[in-house]
Amino acid sequence: MKVITFFNHAGGVGKSSSARDIGYTLGQLGHRVLLIDADPQANLTDWLGVRAVEEEQGAREIELDDTLYPAVLGDDDAELRLPSPITVHGVDLIPGHLDVATIEPLLPGQLMGVMRLKEALRPLVDRYDFVLIDPPPSLGQLSALSVIAAQHVVVPVPASGKGLKGLQTVVQMLGRFRKANPSLNLALILVTQYNDTTNHSRESLAQLRAQFGHLAPVSAPLTYRPALYPDSQLHGEPLPAFARRSAAAAEIGAVTAQLLDVLGVEQRA
Repeated sequence: MKVITFFNHAGGVGKSSSARDIGYTLGQLGHRVLLIDADPQANLTDWLGVRAVEEEQGAREIELDDTLYPAVLGDDDAELRLPSPITVHGVDLIPGHLDVATIEPLLPGQLMGVMRLKEALRPLVDRYDFVLIDPPPSLGQLSALSVIAAQHVVVPVPASGKGLKGLQTVVQMLGRFRKANPSLNLALILVTQYNDTTNHSRESLAQLRAQFGHLAPVSAPLTYRPALYPDSQLHGEPLPAFARRSAAAAEIGAVTAQLLDVLGVEQRA
């Protein structure tokens, strides 16, 4: 089981949409995928179209116990477990919720607090091929929890000067997280919001490769598409499902293939 966290402390870099779309694409390739929404904003959950939990008695609102909360702040005397996931678009999801934010102030007081999600994932090792975690855009406890739970980190970075500056901070933080998880690997620098009609984007991509390419592979870029991505989010569908034959879907497929290659996973037709 490969556990991958999509991490960047800056917001609006394409983190949640990338986790959604790559997770969906892995599922379409036949892999068993679990997505974990660790962000109180719950964009990953919303952008997958999950606004309620379906049960035999009907739909109900998502509650805190449906999230990663029980596995992180459960009873110290009980085995920490994630709740039953929601299946959507061919993948499983542990949804997000605004009250997940309550983990932040409470986690430091828990024994082995930032290790708890990692421990809760151990029983799932034979159930999933991939676990993709989407933490909040911050450097707080939820991000530490999510990154330390992972074996691999994908860093979404917009093709801009702001993206370049922010990446340096991300690299420094990964160095700190490795003290708690020495096997943590920077798997891919995922280039997002690329505009090939501007010199700024092209120069930023070249600088990303020159300055950070020795740390990890730099992906083929995901193009800035100001209509297509918001539309897929509004409809609650992964972009490759919403616009199956689009150039954007082809880009996501190529990036997913690149990630599989980096991880040494045989690609499926």
